[in-house]
Amino acid sequence: MAKFSWQTPEYIHFEKSNDWYWTVGIITAALVVTAIILGDILFGVVLAIAAFTLAVFASRPPNVVSVEVTDRGVVIGKTLFPYAELESFSVDEEHHHGPRLVLRSKKPIVPLITVPIMHDGLDDLREHLERHLRSEKFPQNFMHTVFERLGF
Repeated sequence: MAKFSWQTPEYIHFEKSNDWYWTVGIITAALVVTAIILGDILFGVVLAIAAFTLAVFASRPPNVVSVEVTDRGVVIGKTLFPYAELESFSVDEEHHHGPRLVLRSKKPIVPLITVPIMHDGLDDLREHLERHLRSEKFPQNFMHTVFERLGF
């Protein structure tokens, strides 16, 4: 059933140094103190919880997920993205972390789905996807670039 399949980490993991964690802690402490001074204790608590969650997530190594591109759609892990719910795709071979598949979803909550490609035969993959979706060149998202620079 699977036309193309590969295993890939769910995201590119960057080891964080102690300095990274100290920076997050200092910035969070400054924001929490500012929120308390301005009388918004609840916002300070939310900031502290968000920073703790960020630090835990940043230290966690990625899970390995399976990716399958079939005649029905793209399966990432256990989630099927049917072609009917997708608008277009791009195979970005120029990305500095290696080739990646970018899918534009019709759903507003998750508009772009990015998957590292750990598969040979990119031309065959692109040809198969073109039978189901429109090919489109996606510009590099500014926030995505910022998060990559921050180590995410």
